[in-house]
Amino acid sequence: MISLEEIIALVVKEVIVELTKRGIKIEGEISSISKIDDHKQKVKIDMSKYKTPLLTEAHILEIDKKIKEIEVPEKTIITPSALDLIKKRNIIITKIKE
Repeated sequence: MISLEEIIALVVKEVIVELTKRGIKIEGEISSISKIDDHKQKVKIDMSKYKTPLLTEAHILEIDKKIKEIEVPEKTIITPSALDLIKKRNIIITKIKE
């Protein structure tokens, strides 16, 4: 489920992107625009330091609770405790080739 606040933030971000493409300047503080970027729904977890990528509960606890999708390397092993937390938070795991 997505909150109304998250929907509004996503719509506003897309409107700003489209207006910027059309060359329309937007009045207001830049900080209010950057706050919209804080509503990212997806994050890529860096596993480049690991020989065998292992996604742990600690990794999941480090990410913002608003995150709804995580990208990890294709051969990542997910620990049972991480999987439980992923299910609890309704997070989608996308495995990507690197």
